[in-house]
Amino acid sequence: MPALDKWRQKQFLLFHVVPLLLYCMLIFWLSAQSDPGRLTPFAVPDKIAHLLEYAGFGFLLMRLLVYFKPERDVVQHLIWVLSFTLLYGLSDEIHQYFVPRREFSWMDLLADGAGGYLGARLWMLFSGERKL
Repeated sequence: MPALDKWRQKQFLLFHVVPLLLYCMLIFWLSAQSDPGRLTPFAVPDKIAHLLEYAGFGFLLMRLLVYFKPERDVVQHLIWVLSFTLLYGLSDEIHQYFVPRREFSWMDLLADGAGGYLGARLWMLFSGERKL
């Protein structure tokens, strides 16, 4: 049975941890761009971009947390997602402060938190988790 445990560990890393880490790297890369609007073929309002960007983060993080601690209450998972999202969003805003033509914005941080919560709730909807 130890081989099965190793397979589950690899599966956990590959399907739950790696996607979240890659997504964090994508957010960091986008934050390092002086003009991220040029990366999309159409104009996306800044707050909507933050909301959508962090919805993906919240979705992946909720997925990871529920897999890692399935016995934990959904409300606790949401609190963790919101906390991690705001913490990562804060680090993202601090990072943007040092990028030319970018700035720190509390409203962006608020949009990040709302996006993380939205993503976590979307995960709940898609996974069939209806509590709360």
